[in-house]
Amino acid sequence: MIDLHTHSYFSDGTFSPSAIIEKAEKLSMTAIAITDHDTTSGLAEAQKAAENKKVSFIPGIELSVNHNPGELHILGLGIKLWDDSPIIKNININRKSRNLKIIDLMNKSGLKITYSDLRKLTKGTIGRPHFASWMVSNGYVTTIDDAFRSYLTRGKPFYLPRDTISLEEAIDFIHSSGGYAQIAHPLNIPVNFNNLIDKLDHWISLGIDGIEAVHSGSKRNMTKRLLQYGTKKGCIITGGSDFHGANKPKIKLGRTVKVGIISDDFLPRELLPIKR
Repeated sequence: MIDLHTHSYFSDGTFSPSAIIEKAEKLSMTAIAITDHDTTSGLAEAQKAAENKKVSFIPGIELSVNHNPGELHILGLGIKLWDDSPIIKNININRKSRNLKIIDLMNKSGLKITYSDLRKLTKGTIGRPHFASWMVSNGYVTTIDDAFRSYLTRGKPFYLPRDTISLEEAIDFIHSSGGYAQIAHPLNIPVNFNNLIDKLDHWISLGIDGIEAVHSGSKRNMTKRLLQYGTKKGCIITGGSDFHGANKPKIKLGRTVKVGIISDDFLPRELLPIKR
């Protein structure tokens, strides 16, 4: 069992990197990656926690890039340079700018929230899930899903787009960091399958190394079609749960909702960990 897509409390998960490693070890997993949004802050802790453990740790990151509609997410797996580069710093400057604007919108609507309130909810990047958690804790909504559905998704009162980097910039950052660039949860992209294939062909031509074919949001029959495509194209094919701890309680480490256990077949040899 493996899991190459997880989030710690350095982004929008609820477990520390060490706790994720411990959970993976208890589950007798072969390999685990931590792929926090736009930050590598939790990787050193995870690497230390994985020392002398049977589970192999794969350092990673998840980047948001420009895409119409919405955003496209790129996993950087097996990265070996962990220090935040200028591009990561700029991403988080833009993220903070958007967060402050959302805070202003909420305050004007009568919700008295501060940046300090959000900072208490994470050790790393602040995003919409933290706004949702704050709204739940303060009784404005019942669940995080309710917060997104009513307030934080596109077209709702507290949604604002944020500036993101280009796909080419994400690929260059990941490759320059010694990693492999994967399209995260491609079956979640809101296009039909034929259009998705056209997009994947184009993205691969730009330097994308592979696809996350197994993911919690993917149905079994569509996963099979994506696996066939990836195999034909010679892609690096990976699988991940998109684990967030209590923020997404239905998603379990090492498993997907529709497909089940993520097998070692989705640990490509290119991603076998190298000691740092």
